Amino acid sequence: MATATLPTLAAAVAWKEQALAAGEGKGEMPERPTVRLIDQTKVVTIDDAARRLAKGMLDGSIRSRDGRPYKPSVTRKYEEQLRLLLLPRIGGVPVSTLTKGDVQRLVDEIAADRTPEHARKALTALRVALRVCERYGEIDANPCAGVRVPVAPDGEKASRILTPEEAEAIIARCEVDDLRLKRSFAGPFYALAFGCGLRMGELLALEWGAEGLDLEAGVVHVRATLDRVRDREGVYKRVVPKSRAGRRTVPIPPEDVSRLLRHSLATGRPGEGEPVFASDTGEPLSPVPAYRAFKRACVRAGIAEPLPRPHDARHAFATHALAAGLSAHAVAQLLGHSDPGLVWRRYGHALPAEVAGAGAALSSFRKARGL
Repeated sequence: MATATLPTLAAAVAWKEQALAAGEGKGEMPERPTVRLIDQTKVVTIDDAARRLAKGMLDGSIRSRDGRPYKPSVTRKYEEQLRLLLLPRIGGVPVSTLTKGDVQRLVDEIAADRTPEHARKALTALRVALRVCERYGEIDANPCAGVRVPVAPDGEKASRILTPEEAEAIIARCEVDDLRLKRSFAGPFYALAFGCGLRMGELLALEWGAEGLDLEAGVVHVRATLDRVRDREGVYKRVVPKSRAGRRTVPIPPEDVSRLLRHSLATGRPGEGEPVFASDTGEPLSPVPAYRAFKRACVRAGIAEPLPRPHDARHAFATHALAAGLSAHAVAQLLGHSDPGLVWRRYGHALPAEVAGAGAALSSFRKARGL
């Protein structure tokens, strides 16, 4: 099979118009374009698609649906799922022959052999690899569409909801830890996490000044995040937030402004553009010290098992904000989510004291109506 090739779409349209006019006797036939033979023997397999995805994510030639480069942590995650869970099973299968039923059976098999969570991650990686195949015309439709992941027998893991009292106890233990280690880090770090709902990477990427932590205005401008893994140069890369909603401005509670002013003094009054949480060399910190400090603080604060994760500070911020009366739309904006409905589904939990007082609240409601 052969196809005629022109350098641009405009050139192709002009060639066609001239050829049609020549056929009607209105001018000369244009010069014939370059003819290129198409190799129909090349069959793209899942292995080919996976390798192309990993390479393209690394060099930036393949990007996310909104046109952004993939972060190193996302690239590594997808490569691992494809290499460990998918290629041993279906690496040699041509992408053009893969059906929705094949993918569903594969997902069910991984869920049975490993866990439903492994199956979900594998499906996500496969969906992205096949999305590129669909974009390049190698398949007509993505067979991952409509595939369902089994649910774990014990159901979805319950969210860890930290009360305001637990949050304050963790921050207090972080401050004690800072005094012991003669530094200023964990206390202000987790005060911001609980008080503003920032993600770990956003906190680590935060800089002093009008485009970052602005204590004069009492706000945090979220403009970047620090990736969770090192890039090929061994550096934790500073990247833009994963969505437009992620670029946001969050007010700081007044008591936390005081904490952060003390942090500025303790770290030598860093200048504008310098990291808020820096290593001894002035570079942004890795996530490891923050994880370790949080675990120590939870243990010493007497937080019940299972111990929460640092990300639960963000979850607590959202739940406390909803309990304080903020609308789901406001909380979504503060968290960097575009969907207020997601806020209710993910963070709309009742605090223990609210549940415990339900009987008294209902009794007061009835008495007010003379019942």
